[in-house]
Amino acid sequence: MKKIFYLLFALSVMSCGSDDDIVSENQQQTADLSPEKALVHYMEFPKIVPLSPSYYTFNYENDRLIKMNGKMEQNGFFSPDAYRTLSYNNNKVELKYSDNSYTTLVYTMENGKPKKSELYIDNELVTSKSYTYESNKVMVYEDTYNKNKEVFITYLFDSNQNLIKSEKLEKAGGVDKTLTTTNYSNFDQAKNPFKKLSLINDNLYEKSLSINNYRKVEGTVYQFYNPNQFPPGSFNSQWTYQYDNNGQVLLYHSL
Repeated sequence: MKKIFYLLFALSVMSCGSDDDIVSENQQQTADLSPEKALVHYMEFPKIVPLSPSYYTFNYENDRLIKMNGKMEQNGFFSPDAYRTLSYNNNKVELKYSDNSYTTLVYTMENGKPKKSELYIDNELVTSKSYTYESNKVMVYEDTYNKNKEVFITYLFDSNQNLIKSEKLEKAGGVDKTLTTTNYSNFDQAKNPFKKLSLINDNLYEKSLSINNYRKVEGTVYQFYNPNQFPPGSFNSQWTYQYDNNGQVLLYHSL
């Protein structure tokens, strides 16, 4: 009788251990990545290349990004000493800049996603954004008060939850000014390493939206106010990522 009891007990322990292993493995598969470094041309648009090889570094606390070190200047130089910090208080996230103490970006979060963002300069609200999430669609509305400017962005997704198209309508004084249509393609099968970086800026928010990683963007810009003088313009960019042995994106590697 004792032998039967010990055998059943051993089997139950093995079963629990196996279940725990499965849960742990599933958590690892679904958890967002926490990159420690990223080369500049992976974080920015690929045509923006610094004069020397440069990279950002990231610090985390409680599995959340709290600091990004480095800044790409408009003159092509990279400032490794500049940084941005993120602080968390309930459903609020505050983004501050080391090189601009007058500017603060405040996010209101819901279910781990931005629901609203407010840009303050000298404690004055300058720009606000609202985010609406629907099935296979994300809509962003931006209102810039002092310039009487509005921006409407719609992001569209495929059945794999990857971003395939965006439409950005810009208005001034209630009048349509510019429509930018962007298509995203050439997706890999790797996990998206930009998920935890989404609050840094609009570019990284856009990169974070997909399950996998697009490696090509192309689109058109249409000017409403004088289409004959300014015909639709086009743009395109492509990324070439490197991957590790598990097929995941390497945001930092030897050049």
